[in-house]
Amino acid sequence: MSDCAFCRIGQGKIDEDLVAYRSESVFVVPALKQRQNNPGHALVLPVSHVTGLHDVPTDLLHELFEVTARVTSAVKDAYGAVGSTVTQNNHIPGQVLHHVHVHVIPRFEDDGFRIPDPESYEAPREARLARAAALRQALQPCL
Repeated sequence: MSDCAFCRIGQGKIDEDLVAYRSESVFVVPALKQRQNNPGHALVLPVSHVTGLHDVPTDLLHELFEVTARVTSAVKDAYGAVGSTVTQNNHIPGQVLHHVHVHVIPRFEDDGFRIPDPESYEAPREARLARAAALRQALQPCL
């Protein structure tokens, strides 16, 4: 889908430098919206345009969550997280980008985590580049 930003990133047409991991079917990028107390929020996405989790083919679903599991391990090394929270929104009110994606949110002691987080902010590109590089390095031994 040409007007989908996630599709363009997945196809390598834009923001290639923000991609922390890529296979033929799945890629990982830092989320644009970050939480002040949970830096390193990442998204795991299929390259192909799929809008609902229930529409993801089984083999792709397997890879999507296999990579998600590896990212949950990598955020510990990349950002010093003690754990992570994994979420997936499926056609929720107010959702702007309709492309399946899994959130991996690094967790830290006393981070005050809550959903939604009214203090989330749009991370500057430089911060997302640094987070992508850290995650890319941490994912190397995992993949």
